[in-house]
Amino acid sequence: MTVSTDRFGSASPRRTSLLAIIGLILAVGAFFLPAVGAIVLGAAAVVLGVLARRKLKQDPSTGPSWVSLTAIVIGAFVALSQAVLLGAFLFRR
Repeated sequence: MTVSTDRFGSASPRRTSLLAIIGLILAVGAFFLPAVGAIVLGAAAVVLGVLARRKLKQDPSTGPSWVSLTAIVIGAFVALSQAVLLGAFLFRR
């Protein structure tokens, strides 16, 4: 837990959003699943990352933004890449 100061100089603890942590864990876990499961977990990670970003904008003391951004980027990468691979497999001629 890090302590940061706000614009008035008061020290307040910064806690990382639980939504961002769960989204990051789901995004990393999606790497180890087959296509359909990876698409679902990747999409869930993106949703949780976006919710964590909204929470961060409402209350800046909820922690660093890189955790939610990482969940969004990794989750989107996994979901899109697996969707392309699954689509190529299902719709090949």
